[in-house]
Order: sequence, then C-alpha cells, then structure tokens
Amino acid sequence: MFFEIKRHQLSIFVTVGLVVFGARLSHGQLAQAIRAQVTKEGGPIAAWYKARSYVPVWSGERLGGLAEFIQGLDAHGLSPELFQFRKWDQYWRNPDQSPATRASIDVGTTHLALFAIQALAYGFVDPASVHPKWKELKRQVSAYDFLNSALKEAPPRLGQFLLTKVPPPDERYREMVNTLARYRKIASYGGWRVLASTPQAVGPGSTYQQIGLLRSRLQAEGDLPPSSGKFRGKTIDRQMGEAIKSFQFRHGIEPDGYIGAGTLKELNAPVSGRVNSLIINIDRLRWMPRAYEQADHIEVNIAESALRVFDNRRRITTMPVIVGVKGKHQTPFFHGEVRFVIFRPYWNVPINIARSELVPKALSTPGYMEENRYEIVGGTKIVPNTAENLNKVSSGALRIRQVTGQGNALGLVKFIFPNDSSVYLHDTPDHSLFEHADRDFSHGCVRVARPDELAEIVLRRNGGWRIDDVRAAMHDEAHPDHKVDLKSSMPVYLVYWTSTIMGDGRVRFDQDIYGHDAIMFQKFGIH
Repeated sequence: MFFEIKRHQLSIFVTVGLVVFGARLSHGQLAQAIRAQVTKEGGPIAAWYKARSYVPVWSGERLGGLAEFIQGLDAHGLSPELFQFRKWDQYWRNPDQSPATRASIDVGTTHLALFAIQALAYGFVDPASVHPKWKELKRQVSAYDFLNSALKEAPPRLGQFLLTKVPPPDERYREMVNTLARYRKIASYGGWRVLASTPQAVGPGSTYQQIGLLRSRLQAEGDLPPSSGKFRGKTIDRQMGEAIKSFQFRHGIEPDGYIGAGTLKELNAPVSGRVNSLIINIDRLRWMPRAYEQADHIEVNIAESALRVFDNRRRITTMPVIVGVKGKHQTPFFHGEVRFVIFRPYWNVPINIARSELVPKALSTPGYMEENRYEIVGGTKIVPNTAENLNKVSSGALRIRQVTGQGNALGLVKFIFPNDSSVYLHDTPDHSLFEHADRDFSHGCVRVARPDELAEIVLRRNGGWRIDDVRAAMHDEAHPDHKVDLKSSMPVYLVYWTSTIMGDGRVRFDQDIYGHDAIMFQKFGIH
C-alpha cells in the first residue's frame, strides 16, 4: 500500500469526537480502549501499538510537535489542509472523557502522522494513480521508521526532527523547495506586470515601448543579470536579445531572441501558475528512490526531452532526446534496468506500426520495401516481398524488420531495459530533429543525441570499453545485431517533470505535452 492511511480514513477519524490528552483516565482503561480500536483495524497499525503495549502516544507536547511538523509541510508544497489540519487541531483542543473516543483519536493521530510523513518522504500523490506503468519502489525507510525515531526525541523536538530527517536529501529537491519559496515571495509582491503585445515579433534592434518593464521581467528570473546597466532609449540591444534567448530556452521555446506570441504568453504567465507547477513537481521528486542523485542511473525527463546520467554521485552528462508524439505515441512514465546493448540492431517493426503505416505504403508504392531496406520474416526465414505476405504481416502471421546499418530507424545502437511497453533508448539516422525545441517525434521509444557517449558510459560496467571501441562496434558491418550483456544492470527512470532545476541553479518550465499536470493539480485540489 502506498500510504499507511488513506485520505478517506482521515475523515473517519476526525468525525469520531473530541479529545483531551490531559484528562483523568487510568492508563489501563486507555490502553484497553486503544487495543480494542487497533485490533478492530488490524494491519501494521495494530502490530505497531502492540509493540508499544498499547500505550497512548500523543501527549500535549507531542501534539505540539506534530502540529509544528504539519504546518511546516507548507514550505514543501504540502498545504496543512491536505491533512485536514484545522479539524484535527480543533479536536485536539476540545476535551472528551470517553476512553473509546480518546483511543480513537490517539490512533487516528498516529495515522495522520504517518500519512504526513509518507507524503513528505515519498509523495502526497501515489504515482501509480497517474502513471499506471510505474511500479512501486522498495523503500528502505518506512513512515513507521521515521515516526519511531521522532518519538525517541524530546517531545518539543519532534516537529523539527521530522522536518529535517524526512524530506528527500537530494540537492535538486532542496533547490526546488527554495525556488518555491522565492516564487511565492514574488507572488506576495503582486507578481510581475503584464507586457504589451506588438503587431510583430520584436528582438535585437527592435523598438519596444515597455523596455524598462521587459528588463525587470528578464531580471526577475535570472535571464538578465541584475548588474546590467540601464538601457537608454526604447531599443532592444544584443544583451537583452541574449536574455530573451535564455528565457525561451528555459520554457522550451525555439531560442531566436525575438518576442513572438508564444514567448509573450510565457512572459505573462501568472506567478501563481509557476508556484503550482513547482508544487506538483516537488511531489514528483519525492516519488524517486531516496538519495536518488547519489546512485548511478540514467534519467530521461520526457517533458523536457532531455537525458541525464548520474555516475559516482555526480551528474556527468546531459543530452537532448526525442520522445513520443503527444496525443498519439506517448512515452510512458516508468523505471527499469538497462541490461544489454545491441550494436547495429535490426528494427523489428511493431505490429501496430506495420499494420497502420508500412503495409499500406508497401502495397501502394512499388519499391517501397527495397528502398527502405525492409524485409518480411517468418520465424527465422526471410520470405518473398509479395502482397500476400504483406497481408499476412497485417494479420500477425509474419513480421517486418529493417536491416541493420545506416538508415535503420534505430540507428547503430540501442539500449534495452525489458518492459511491457517495448520502449527503449536508441540512436537515430536523423539527428537534425535534435535541433528543435519541441522534440516529440517518436512512436514512444527515446532517441538519444549522443548514443556513442551513452554506450561508453553504460559499458564502463563491463570494463575495457573506450569511446573508440564503441564507435568501432557501431560501424562493424561484419557483426550485425551484436548484443553485449552488462555485467551489472544500470537503473533508468523515464520521468515527467514540467519544472526542474537547471545546472546553473535556475528553474526551467516545460510544456505539459501529455496533460499529466492537470491530473496532478486535481489531486492537490489546485484549480
């Protein structure tokens, strides 16, 4: 189960009644009532209280620490009202002498604490509820572990202990939380003023009447240095043009240095929208393994169309990628393990692509199969390229594959992490598409810009592989479909972050190309 307590359970507990934690009830009465309560519930909570001899947990001081913890979650993008804090606080402050009610509230408060800890450590939203392909990660430290450690502290220290120990320890997470605070501060000042549109795009050499406002806007997010001199006149100069390019790059826009309709829309986007984007993407970071950035892995940010490799506790490379077409062939959000590499691979065309695209073209265009180096295969044998056999491909009785080498849709190397979506990383014969800001062109697999570099990094696990060896294998015509098993697999995470921290510390906001943000906003109650 993703959460130790579900949201609907919180509602059940807060409607049970009122509680006072200093009332005169014998220890035995309350312990007996707690035992009855958790025995009825069963599950981990029953075992946890049994290990504590059913002793009540939540004294007045501890409640103060828990309240401090839940209120402190707001800095991490978790509003206390996500945990019905005001209702709980009201019940804690109002007495009730019933042992059953006090037991119910003590147990309910424990559930609340576990839920809040789980949300801060591993996410408020269950990733599988948004991305069905995501498999639950094994967590080394449970919410119970964090709570047990916190309860060993002096009661006044409980809140700060949890706020310090529970959040993900990665630097990027801390930077995102700090960025959220900065954008909330901008919002508290009223945000930024709206820039006026122009009849046509404006850039270096163009006159713009709101030049001072534009300058301030570009400085607000670090695209224009605050130390840059004051502009005289109304003309956009070269430095401001570079700042516009910087802004465009951070928002996934072709960086031409000119303010057109798309750039103006992003410049005028409300700060509240940026705050909301940071909130849901901070939660997405919590889905990852604990100390995520300290372990070797490949990370593909689908929304950004970028791949990063982390090795020996540091980010060693970043490169553009091409992902699945929005609305048609979306690349799934999931994780796996790269287990082998294939140099000069065949492309075994998926049946849906063969049926909907290749077979109709082959039947209507003479020479199409030969020109594109496709062949029809039955078992291990190549069969004649006939209309009859093409129709058998459509029925699934035969298949189409593309021969290895130059022009192959997978390029000269692919990286396999077995999964039920048949998604993998691979080279491509057309590297011109990497120059585009929008890079959703694939059928769902991920095309990488520098496959030789990635292969060299991955094959370090085997030893003896240098970049020259990789390139030689990629161009070795004598060994097609050459499989190299990794001595140890390498984790790969296909994630979807529409806001993230760049290498220079600034925040990047990407388009929600697949519409996943809307689902996250709904789960956070953001409208």
